[in-house]
Order: sequence, then structure tokens, then C-alpha cells
Amino acid sequence: MEQNVEKHEYETPSLTVHGSIETITQGGAGSTALDASFPAHTPVGELTFS
Repeated sequence: MEQNVEKHEYETPSLTVHGSIETITQGGAGSTALDASFPAHTPVGELTFS
């Protein structure tokens, strides 16, 4: 019994650099309020996004 299996050429994974992790994650810097500081169902307008 012969199976007709289509084989695809292996494509090496690649990495795209969008910047340093330090720069990318600084958006939340400067605040001491953590997720646990806000009660459940806090309206979005009352959250402290930087």
C-alpha cells in the first residue's frame, strides 16, 4: 500500500527584533499601583495606564 504524502520544505524560524525589551516595557514605569490595587470590574477610565 503506497501513500501519497506531500512534503513541504523546512523553513527555518526567524526572529524579528522590535527594540530592546527594556525600552518596550517602560510603558508601565513610574507607577506603584499593581493589578491587585484595583478591585474587580474597575472601569477602564479609572485604571492608571502610563
